[in-house]
Amino acid sequence: LELELGELLQEFQDVVEELKAPSQSKPHAYQHVLQEAKCRTLQGDDSGVEDSDYSEASLGNSLNTSEEELHTAGVTLAPK
Repeated sequence: LELELGELLQEFQDVVEELKAPSQSKPHAYQHVLQEAKCRTLQGDDSGVEDSDYSEASLGNSLNTSEEELHTAGVTLAPK
C-alpha cells in the first residue's frame, strides 16, 4: 500500500512539475493575447451578449416557457 501511495505521489509531483515548467520557461507567451483583450475592453467593443441573457430570472423564464410548450405541444383540438 505504501509503495502504491508513493508511486501515485511521485506521479502527481511529476504532473505538477510539467504544468509549472511551460509557464516558467515562457512567462510572456500569452502576454500579447492579454494585451489585445485589455485593449478591446478599453475600446468598448461589444461582445453581442447582454448581461440579462445570463441572469437567473431569464434562464428560469426560458425553462418554464419550454416546459409549458412541451406540455401543450402534443395537445391538439379536434375540429368540430
